[in-house]
Amino acid sequence: MDSDLQLLTLDDIRIAGVRRFRVSTLSHALTAPIVGAVILGCLWAGWHGGVAFGKGGGLPGFIAWWIALSLAPYWLLVLRDWRKATRPHAWLAATGDNGVFVKWRSYRNAHWGHDDVQVVFIPYRLIAAARGHRRWWITPSDNNAVRAERKSYVELRLSALADASALAVKLADERSARPGGRKQHSTWVHFPVSLETGNTLRIEWQARPRMQVFLELLRQHHVSIETMATTTADLSCRHDDSTLNELARRGDTMALIRVLRHDDGLSLEQAKAKAEALVADARTLGA
Repeated sequence: MDSDLQLLTLDDIRIAGVRRFRVSTLSHALTAPIVGAVILGCLWAGWHGGVAFGKGGGLPGFIAWWIALSLAPYWLLVLRDWRKATRPHAWLAATGDNGVFVKWRSYRNAHWGHDDVQVVFIPYRLIAAARGHRRWWITPSDNNAVRAERKSYVELRLSALADASALAVKLADERSARPGGRKQHSTWVHFPVSLETGNTLRIEWQARPRMQVFLELLRQHHVSIETMATTTADLSCRHDDSTLNELARRGDTMALIRVLRHDDGLSLEQAKAKAEALVADARTLGA
């Protein structure tokens, strides 16, 4: 029915009739050439036995080779990620005449399968309100330092009539790398869509055009747009279960490991096991 959330495959959507918001490739386009240039420069220096910088010192040849070899895997990873981001189905959200399409499968995990259910259609009438949300995540790092990371989200607060239980199950399957009941062994820990407390669908916005364009299109379809929110989740000194579960719904295993090791004094293996369990168990609204 038109009043229900619909779970769809990619082939169920007529792309010609929607405005898509594609995964942004800006960071890839900036990072790949810079890292590539550094690698080439180090290879040149290594081939010539190093390079001198006046009387102040220089870069020995073996150091140049070591830097080039260390950066090469990261550079290849960025190039592969860039290639994935340019594929036709590397989009995050789309707006149509009657509602919004949100694709919860990360473009990085597109190899899981084209025919799986991986898109939710939300009629405009079932969106009670929407807003942008800039959230700072502060987590412990090495040597008593902190790691600050800002994430931008679009949040769609669903009306009380919207039953998101089936969507919650699909998102849980995605986080546990079991879409369609099939275990996936090659997994990027990147899950851009989550269900948060208050029947709110949160989309990690790394897309073009900007979120303001997306929100304006919602406004044109009579969706209430709330003021942009800016919040901070500071886990550098302490954590609570609600914030840990929020990280789990986001699928951020690395941040969970840092927090658990810092606050609970767990070993790396213990923290990794607990973090993966939290991600896999984040199954319900407000979990």
